[in-house]
Amino acid sequence: MMNSQTMQYWRKFIIKSLRLLLIAIAILFATSVYAQGVEPRWLAIKQIDVSIAGLAPVFEGYKIVQLTDLHARSAVMNRQQLARIARIASQQQPDLIALTGDYITSGASKSEEMLTNAFGILKAKDGVFAIMGNHDRGEDSAPLERAFTAGNVKLLNNAVHSIDRQGSLLNIAGVDDVWLQRADLPTTISQLPAQKGTNILLAHEPDFGDIAAAYGRFALQLSGHSHGGQIVLPFAPRVTPVWGKKYINGLYQIDNMQLYVSPGVGTTGPPKARFNCRPEISVIILHQA
Repeated sequence: MMNSQTMQYWRKFIIKSLRLLLIAIAILFATSVYAQGVEPRWLAIKQIDVSIAGLAPVFEGYKIVQLTDLHARSAVMNRQQLARIARIASQQQPDLIALTGDYITSGASKSEEMLTNAFGILKAKDGVFAIMGNHDRGEDSAPLERAFTAGNVKLLNNAVHSIDRQGSLLNIAGVDDVWLQRADLPTTISQLPAQKGTNILLAHEPDFGDIAAAYGRFALQLSGHSHGGQIVLPFAPRVTPVWGKKYINGLYQIDNMQLYVSPGVGTTGPPKARFNCRPEISVIILHQA
């Protein structure tokens, strides 16, 4: 039979353990609420200054706003949130807007109206350009293509669009989705003008950068796909998809080509949450090296 001193010890131990358990539960609950309800809506507007050798003086300070991985109709990306993101992107007064894929997770036809509305809000001096991501090519993409057309967005499927300013060229190239083997870089490169200019590549999957850089034709690649890991925990590896394992978030140098990987604005899951990895509207400013 336990004496009173032993009973008092175990009583204190049980009370202390229950307190610690309740604190742990409260922390987990608060973290879950934050990661699912707060951070996914807490937009960051990040400026990235990119110096490019050979950039024509007329393109000094050229501003590209990149939006990627919208994932319409997810837990946090309803019609109002998507329109808000489009308005904020346009408020940056960009020269060009680049959309780098994954406009949906699934259900393209159900997302057509809200994407059409958002695309119609986007405004840039030299236009809005888009490529497809793996989710966009995972099913019938006709509703997305209709939304692009209605919103005056130019889809670059293994194609090039050249911007001419006072005889100097900035060439925006786009490849179709890499993961689903629709990217055709040689065909895309064949469309680059013979006249010397600065070439920028839009490719949804960032790890394609190793392939693109090997051609030696592009100064910069813009990608998404990885979501920056979406949930970033201290001392833990980021969990990212295929073709987004090597280059995850931020600016990289691959041979003579730079690569910027945006964490995007949407979420996929489960869990459809963000932690220590805010959604981002990326504002890329080009400078002469």
